[in-house]
Amino acid sequence: MRKDAKAPKTTTLNRVQGYHEGGFTSQTNYAFLGFTSNKYFTSDRFIKLDQHFNRPDGKPLKGFGLEIETECRGLNNATVYAEVLANIIFKHFPDDLFKLQHDGSLGGDTSAECITQVMTREFIRNHYQSFRLMYDTYFPAFGISCSRSGNCGMHVNISNGCFGRSQSAQETAIRKLLYIANKHYNLCCSLTYRGSNRHYCARMLQFTTQEACKNADLNNMPSSHGNCCNFSHFPEGRIELRFVGGQRNFGGFRNTMECIFHLVEAVKTLTWAECDSVEAIFAGCNQYVYDRLRSRCKDAGDITDSQLAAIRETVKREELV
Repeated sequence: MRKDAKAPKTTTLNRVQGYHEGGFTSQTNYAFLGFTSNKYFTSDRFIKLDQHFNRPDGKPLKGFGLEIETECRGLNNATVYAEVLANIIFKHFPDDLFKLQHDGSLGGDTSAECITQVMTREFIRNHYQSFRLMYDTYFPAFGISCSRSGNCGMHVNISNGCFGRSQSAQETAIRKLLYIANKHYNLCCSLTYRGSNRHYCARMLQFTTQEACKNADLNNMPSSHGNCCNFSHFPEGRIELRFVGGQRNFGGFRNTMECIFHLVEAVKTLTWAECDSVEAIFAGCNQYVYDRLRSRCKDAGDITDSQLAAIRETVKREELV
């Protein structure tokens, strides 16, 4: 027997990080499933970012980061759950896209918040088939759900750069999104599959008027987790939509993401007056957005038949999957 064959073998297991725990640490025999480095995933590659999430070429980020909350029944060991996520489910995505963190608001036998790196819209669309496999094949097989209990949400972080080229253009578009989220609060919740549990994404009553949104100091916004929009990281380059609900399956996930993509694009060109009009907000949407409007939003009573008819005339088809 070779001498080195007598050496004891070590096994490294993944585990869920603590809430807001640093992403680049490890312990003997246990590796936090954190990011090995900050990355910006574009359509077919990634760009490495510095510790402040800046690109080496100085260009702005134009991406989305997801916080997918999950609860699992049947796997009652957090380490085993982390192993399943890391070594089975996430293997269908590029390396270092996900990390796991604990969230005390979640239940199940075990749970984890699956947090992504920054991804462009094109990257997310290019990987819809991987998300389909995650939501429709692996999650049911392992008893994982993002919607069963009503506890789970899916927070969406959006780079300021998605809203325009200049800081002025970005701030104007973001103010319009803030207004739409609060003026049309029930519609936005239905649009993104948020259920009746809205404690962690409440309407911000002080921003239900255009005047209030136009004059809001975006660098000093309320930072409560109970708000539907979080601006805590606006000065560093992103906002967070907290009204997005846990998605039941891939179709729900895709349609929700397409609704968010549409809103981000729409607020760059909408006038303030048009922000009051559901027809204007969703004019030119694709069939996935329209499907959400005519189904869940219609069922919830948040959109009328006449509004749907007007929007239907403007739908632009996009075949994404």
